[in-house]
Amino acid sequence: MVLEIRQLVLFVHILLAIIWVGGVLFVGWGVFPAAKKLALQVQREFLLTLMRFTHWIFTGAGIGVILTGILLGTLLGPIRNWDMVWNTSYGNIWFTALMIGVFTLAWGVVFGYRQFIKVFSDVKLWETAAAGDMKMLNRSLIKIVVIEGVEVVGFMVLLYLMISL
Repeated sequence: MVLEIRQLVLFVHILLAIIWVGGVLFVGWGVFPAAKKLALQVQREFLLTLMRFTHWIFTGAGIGVILTGILLGTLLGPIRNWDMVWNTSYGNIWFTALMIGVFTLAWGVVFGYRQFIKVFSDVKLWETAAAGDMKMLNRSLIKIVVIEGVEVVGFMVLLYLMISL
């Protein structure tokens, strides 16, 4: 019975990870570049609406990944006490993944999302760009890419750690 529950929780863990990581990467590398073909005002409104909607889905999925990961390592896995976390390679990798997962999610929520909303809510910035001066908008968009890049690195490290388990 425990094995079946573990398999179900593992399935949910992987599904939520696909939603979280895949969703963030799809918006960043698929939707965002495609939206650049739209008129600036339409682009701003579309991406602002998209981010406000998907942010909660991706945040919820990220929280779900972390919670199911905790279950898979502890109640449904080999970790029974803190000694196993510190003195086994599985425990070390599990704890590292937990910390990187929490950091990556928090970074996206605290820095990435807020910076995106700040830039896309700044109507004056977009009006200046529409008038022909793209310098400030381009700088702001590059800043978003750099900030969101931290999440991408976190995802890659998490993937590496999960493969090494």
